[in-house]
Amino acid sequence: MTSLSVLIGVRIRRIDAPQHQLLSLVLSTREQPSVLVFSFAPGASGVGLVPARPHGLPASSFVQKLRKELEGARIVALNQPAPATLAVVARRGDVACQLICDFSTPRIALLDAAGTTLADHMPESVRPAQGLLVIWPDSVDELSVRGPQLLSQGAASAVVQRRVQLTKLVRGGQKRLERRLLALAEDIERAQRAEPLRARANLLMTHLHSVKRGSSSVRLLDYAQDPPAFIDIELDPARGAQEQLQNWFKQARRFERGAELALQRRAATHDELERLDELSAALLAADETRLEELAQAARALGVRGIGAARESAPKQALRRARHKPYRELRGHDQRAILVGKGAEDNDVLTREHARPQDLWLHARDVPGAHVVVPLERNETCPQELLLDAAQLAAHFSDARKQTVIDVSYTAKRYVRKPRHAPKGTVQLEREKVLRLHADPKRLARLLATEIRD
Repeated sequence: MTSLSVLIGVRIRRIDAPQHQLLSLVLSTREQPSVLVFSFAPGASGVGLVPARPHGLPASSFVQKLRKELEGARIVALNQPAPATLAVVARRGDVACQLICDFSTPRIALLDAAGTTLADHMPESVRPAQGLLVIWPDSVDELSVRGPQLLSQGAASAVVQRRVQLTKLVRGGQKRLERRLLALAEDIERAQRAEPLRARANLLMTHLHSVKRGSSSVRLLDYAQDPPAFIDIELDPARGAQEQLQNWFKQARRFERGAELALQRRAATHDELERLDELSAALLAADETRLEELAQAARALGVRGIGAARESAPKQALRRARHKPYRELRGHDQRAILVGKGAEDNDVLTREHARPQDLWLHARDVPGAHVVVPLERNETCPQELLLDAAQLAAHFSDARKQTVIDVSYTAKRYVRKPRHAPKGTVQLEREKVLRLHADPKRLARLLATEIRD
């Protein structure tokens, strides 16, 4: 039976966090196993040794900090400062530090010789390990038995946690759709106001000659009722009767169009909700491979918070070099209009592609694409080109289903990104607002001009 004392003096060659709940230290030993693993997965927490370095996620900033302080250092002590806590004391030259692994929180911390925290991290977990008593085993042999068990149990625990995470996110998506259905029901109910509005406008129109300017109300005989009856109609004294009845006609048409769109969206929403219900049921028995397939399906259905698999830094750099962050369409007089493809792409479009004199647009107060119209210096954007760009800003936003949308626009020189702001978030130093009415024909013409890569 090999004593743990053989680990004292061993050099730490490499540090990784191949999974969100796993930390590994590759040790420079000639004998196998040589990788010390710390697992923080619920039901699979502890320390062990395995023969090969586990692979997985790229190094986070926390792991990079550990590498900077610990790689090349030699282990000088292995301690248990608390029942569920293990400490690895390492020294490189005259500098010593401690790697503290608290399995009950869970938490990983790097402390200097004075006890000052140099780095701190809490591994992702559905819940911390409860009632855990971690002790160093008596031998390397026992650590070697534990290691593969921890990796196997940790993988199973990761599947359970992934299932719980996806279930919560899908339920969040279901609640969002349920809230949408309530809002759509209000839009549909609002259509019931259209007929009384139109009847009031028609009645006022037939009696315009008897309405005095500046009246706050008027009593009119409505022959459409059986028997005919007098109706009191309130008026705005500051506005003419003709203007008011035209307004009522417009409101009635808007209510009816809104209801028509709401009925279409309600049918689509019921369909999405049904698919999410099926997906939620499928999650209950899904294995690891099936879970990721369901995650992609949930992401395609608009479920928020499901991140794509992380890429290595070289792959990210290559993807960004090949990726075009905007759509290019043609507006009035065949002028270019650039539309960001997403939050990160919005930042790139505004920061790296838009020039100070270019026109910048965005649907006001709702998430959406940054839109840029390239302009020459001292050039004023033509009105039709402005309307084209505003139509695209409205369409590529969360307000795309509305019939009237406010669109902010300004020169790009007045667009600022606050420090530490989320991707795609900006502030405008100067702002103009265009109240845009949805124009399906204009939008269809613009979308047909998109230049495909």
